[in-house]
Amino acid sequence: MNHGRATRKRVGVVLVGMGLAASGLLYQLIRVQFGPYAPIFAAQTGSTLIVQKVAPTRGLVFDRGGELLATNATLYYVEVEVAQLTEQSQQAIASVLAELTGLPHADLQDQLNRDWIEEQGLYRIRLTKKLEQGRTFPITIDRMGAEVLQAFLDDPSAPDLSGLALVPTSERVYPSGKVAGHVLGFVNREGEGFFGVEGYYDDWLAGKPITVERGLIPPEARLQPDAPAGVNLVLTIDLEIQQMVESELEKAIERSGAEGGQVIVMDPRNGEILAMAAWPALDPNQYDEWLGDDGGDEPIITPAVGGQFEPGSTFKVLTMASALDMGAVAPEEEFIDTGEIEVGGHLIRNWNAEAWGPQSMIGCLQHSLNVCLAYVASEKLGAASFYSYLNEFGIGQPTGIDLASEVSGQLRTPRHPLWTEADLGTNAFGQGVSVTPVQLLTAIAAVANEGVMVQPHVVREVVGPQGVYWPKAAVLGRPISQQTARSLTRMLTESLEGESSSALLEGYQIAGKTGTAQVPTDFGYDPNKTVASFVGWGPVGEPRFIVLVRLDKPSISPWGSVVAAPVFRALAERLVVLLEIPPDAIREQFALGE
Repeated sequence: MNHGRATRKRVGVVLVGMGLAASGLLYQLIRVQFGPYAPIFAAQTGSTLIVQKVAPTRGLVFDRGGELLATNATLYYVEVEVAQLTEQSQQAIASVLAELTGLPHADLQDQLNRDWIEEQGLYRIRLTKKLEQGRTFPITIDRMGAEVLQAFLDDPSAPDLSGLALVPTSERVYPSGKVAGHVLGFVNREGEGFFGVEGYYDDWLAGKPITVERGLIPPEARLQPDAPAGVNLVLTIDLEIQQMVESELEKAIERSGAEGGQVIVMDPRNGEILAMAAWPALDPNQYDEWLGDDGGDEPIITPAVGGQFEPGSTFKVLTMASALDMGAVAPEEEFIDTGEIEVGGHLIRNWNAEAWGPQSMIGCLQHSLNVCLAYVASEKLGAASFYSYLNEFGIGQPTGIDLASEVSGQLRTPRHPLWTEADLGTNAFGQGVSVTPVQLLTAIAAVANEGVMVQPHVVREVVGPQGVYWPKAAVLGRPISQQTARSLTRMLTESLEGESSSALLEGYQIAGKTGTAQVPTDFGYDPNKTVASFVGWGPVGEPRFIVLVRLDKPSISPWGSVVAAPVFRALAERLVVLLEIPPDAIREQFALGE
């Protein structure tokens, strides 16, 4: 009986408690709905979701054989919560970071000076490093460095690093370092691609960010979708050939004392760039030093498409191609070289200021006679036909190569207000006209490819969510006939063999032309500085490669035949092995079915 009353009493207490709780909730509900803070609560009820932008993972870049050229990694900014800094942690942070990064201890200590920080009104700072140009950039450390710092933070017996914080960020990483750096370009700390492949294909590689809503109320929280990653690119670049080309270019720079240079290797049949090297080399992992000073000229990160030069005698290939195609001259046609010719009131002389007497057109190319080519352009072709052919060869126009920051070169035609008849004579041998290396290579490749000019490109495959896309080789035009291309190739082959050129490769027929161009200045041409170059291809009849070698301001000799031609031979010796091209005799045996 007593037990029953006790039970009823407990139940009553519980019911009373529940009633009071319900009354409290009802009161709170009424207060929220109608009380003085009702507008604030009403505003907050609409903010149970936050909108965030989710950036996709940047696409990867591979060479044609699947070697990774560009990928992503997590790096960490080093930041400091000022309020947590102590006198001991200031010293410890500077010492540990100096040891870990190799940066000057004094610079780090200055940034951690509490008096300076408080004077600036800062609550959190990001530590930076100084560059040679006086600019500063944030310090970043890799995962291993971050683990070391985290171990210090977690260990009570370690030096006091109070206030130190690591902020993760996605960073573009180039595993091969300087190899193909000028081709790849770089990605800055904001994830934007610049120059080269990274700049041209930035939108494709970066992908499209998506906007997601994240719930603030736990029951509404849910897994959010990841932004679709950017596409992956497979380049036409062959990493093994690229490494070989860069090595040979560096040797050539050392031997010649040149200030810089470029080499491009292309397949003339389809426009695929197999290698593209430039000196000084660029490591896109350390691109800071390549950024120009504020207010200065933008740096030429990819000189093959962004750097212009006067081509000199390599341009004679295009002049002769035009004249042969128009039927204005024939290979064996004789020209009496007197050592000078006047065009538009301008006196033109040969490179050695001498007369060479009777010469065929082959001899004009072999001895690289300015007078002969100026004669061909001015008296055989005429301005209208000459510049029409140059237009067909793409001179003065961008090639459309898939690398950022391509320029079009400079070519004055009779329509230009500053053009004079003298330009017709000097343009014929590559003076007074500017081209980019890839523009010149593309034009001359039309001769190697039996008159068909193919657009150069560096991307072979695009791998995206929808599958794999293979860009097709684009034909830019047919500036000359197949017959003209074959005839000129034979002339250039005989020309090299006739002068026993140092570009010749035993066992293989090679066609090509040297170039030596004076360097223009604000006060005329520098008499002591030249650009030495060579453009050649092979094997003749079945060309698998065309190579441009350019060396800027060599000191041992000004001549392309002395400085650039041997570099071509060194490259060709390696290319026939890497591309598995048998000597001419063996290929002829296979062709005859023996």
